[in-house]
Amino acid sequence: GSMTAATRLISRLTLVTGGGSGIGRAVCQRLASEGASVVVADISEESANETMVGLQNELRGQGHMAAVVDVSSKESVKKLVTRIQPPSVCVNAAGITQDHFLLNMEEDHFDRVIQVNLKGSFLITQAVAQALVACGAPKGSIITVGSIVGKVRELQRDLQPVQMKQVRGGEHVPSRQSSSCK
Repeated sequence: GSMTAATRLISRLTLVTGGGSGIGRAVCQRLASEGASVVVADISEESANETMVGLQNELRGQGHMAAVVDVSSKESVKKLVTRIQPPSVCVNAAGITQDHFLLNMEEDHFDRVIQVNLKGSFLITQAVAQALVACGAPKGSIITVGSIVGKVRELQRDLQPVQMKQVRGGEHVPSRQSSSCK
């Protein structure tokens, strides 16, 4: 019934990058409302904390935390993922959206978009998948939200076929038999 849907994530640890605002914040709120404990990760500590204090936390075993992460940095991602238990759900919502047209976008700005939106998804997905496999988690979901191109229409035409192959849907993590996950 509706009660099971409402609490289907009880005692699950979830990680949301870009959780400080926008879609990421909405994802955190939804996960918390279904009973999950949420690690709200964002490049802005202030935004992450703002999201975290607004999350529902009355359900059994719920505890949220805010964490600072720069998803484009392998060291930063590794530090985050080793600080927490492997999450059973990970949502990549960190991303830069652009209002610039391709015509006047600076190259270093484009590089930053690729670093955060594409490489960031890769680094988080890889680190979480490795952590899940290492502890023998029976299953895990890694979901990537968003587009590397934001509102840059000219780029969208050229890059979308490439982009879609890179981050289409959720990536499933193979299961292993041993279990040291809590």
